[in-house]
Amino acid sequence: MDKVRIGILGAGSMGSVHADHLSKIEDCRITAVCDLSMDRAKQLADKVSAHAYADFDEMLEKETLEVLYILLPPFAQSGQFEKAAEKGIHIFIEKPIAITSERGKSMVDAARKANIKTQVGFHMRYGSAIQKLKKMQEEGLAGRPVLFNGRYQCNSLHVPWWKDVNLCGGQIFEQAIHVYDICRYIYGHPKAVASFMGNVCHGEIPGYTVEDVSASVSTFTTGAQASITANNCSVPNRWDALFDMTFQKVSVFFKSPDEAEFHFIEKDGERIEYFNEPVDHKFAEDQDFIRRVRNNLPDFCPVEEGLRSLLFVEASLFSAKMDGQKMRVEIY
Repeated sequence: MDKVRIGILGAGSMGSVHADHLSKIEDCRITAVCDLSMDRAKQLADKVSAHAYADFDEMLEKETLEVLYILLPPFAQSGQFEKAAEKGIHIFIEKPIAITSERGKSMVDAARKANIKTQVGFHMRYGSAIQKLKKMQEEGLAGRPVLFNGRYQCNSLHVPWWKDVNLCGGQIFEQAIHVYDICRYIYGHPKAVASFMGNVCHGEIPGYTVEDVSASVSTFTTGAQASITANNCSVPNRWDALFDMTFQKVSVFFKSPDEAEFHFIEKDGERIEYFNEPVDHKFAEDQDFIRRVRNNLPDFCPVEEGLRSLLFVEASLFSAKMDGQKMRVEIY
């Protein structure tokens, strides 16, 4: 059986991460790498024995690709997804899928029209503890959802474009979206959100227009509630995405997507189960996506999910800009 032919768009840090993973998967092969910097494209392409391109349209024209990995910053999404979809190429795209919901909707429409397989890089969904709770929920063992408490915290200036809200969308868009997505994945799509944000620690840094603290509350049709906070003023060189989840029959306190304490409410009182099964989430998502493409299996986290989590953070951002006014969260 021929190997799945893969192209990579974006030879930055995420391009290198995914290229390394894909090189370890036996039934696929990276045949092309594209980046605006030809030197950077060639450096990664040489590493995986692929062709290098600086022009995306040229790569699409010359290469016969089955899968495209779009690993670009949010501001750089400008129709590459739609062009690949039109050619029937299956697409993996990193989060956030775009900097506006309008661009995200265009991607979803293109994917639906082409009937391609898609995957968004919400890798924390592959956490073993997350999956344990998801299975319990699907089997009715968790009971009704009650409360989600999530937080994202770090302390870094990151890459230069990340400081500019017009290029990254903000911390809610570019980082905390992981926590917003896990909230959606487990609790369902929220109906409304109200948020506040500020810039407390970085006001004197030239060009820093991203919020460095935010807080939101959300409500769901089930009656469940959620609170999500984020900040860029916490411990340096740490990027923590943490959450606690309360259900009718169990409360789960996560130390990571793979490690958690499950506190079960039983007739005789409380039963505590400690769970810790480390998983390489990014490698798992690459393996899973290629497997689903190869075997024509249903999508795990399709581009629709990327758009819906984008709509969630977008509503949160709009609310914060309107001093906490409650905003409806659109579903598409």
